[in-house]
Amino acid sequence: MGFTFCAFRHLTNARVQYLMPSFESYYHTIYATFGYPLNERTAVSPEVLDAARKRLAVPLPRGVRDYYLVAGRERRFNTSHNRLLPPSKGTVDKGRLIIMEENQAVVYWGVSTRNPRGDDPRVWQGVNGEPITWYPEHRKCSVFLAVMLHYQAVSGGFRFCGRADVPDQTDYRFEEHGWTCYGEVNSMTAYSRPNQVVCVMPPGDLPFMRKWSVLAGGKTRSDLRDIGEELGLVIT
Repeated sequence: MGFTFCAFRHLTNARVQYLMPSFESYYHTIYATFGYPLNERTAVSPEVLDAARKRLAVPLPRGVRDYYLVAGRERRFNTSHNRLLPPSKGTVDKGRLIIMEENQAVVYWGVSTRNPRGDDPRVWQGVNGEPITWYPEHRKCSVFLAVMLHYQAVSGGFRFCGRADVPDQTDYRFEEHGWTCYGEVNSMTAYSRPNQVVCVMPPGDLPFMRKWSVLAGGKTRSDLRDIGEELGLVIT
């Protein structure tokens, strides 16, 4: 069992959950699905965000502001691999508000501030250097944050995580097994269902990336084991 290219393309056509009653509800739903609901302790206060806005002299897009308002102080998933920057450490470079840094500070991610009325602006990836070199990453910051949360979950946010190469053939369809697709960023597609997360990645250029691969995480050991058994993979 595995993914052919055509089969995977079919999987990515599953309905992505972009539209929610509000950004805050969207983020609450993701954390609740992970099994770690947000609460007052995970929130950044409006006063702190207003102080950051004044210091930076740029607007905080609603897609970003709402994330900080409900999950800005959460630690398990915001810092397990890459790091969400607290509002006090945000900076602006070439019209982009930097909100996240890669775990070795090789790259940053920033949202465009060029449209003051943009609620859900484009995300850019910046390669660290003098100067920072920016490339487009995703057209919606809310989707970028959602997919990044899934990647964080399978990269240490969940206690039980693993990876598996995928054989050449499969008829598995995520949408038929209760998974919600939260989108694709940089060719990685993110899925979740209660207490379980999967990120599917296409083949890459490195020797250990010659096949489709699955990064999986579960809240418990049995959650992770169940993913492997259902997909027919040996996750290690």
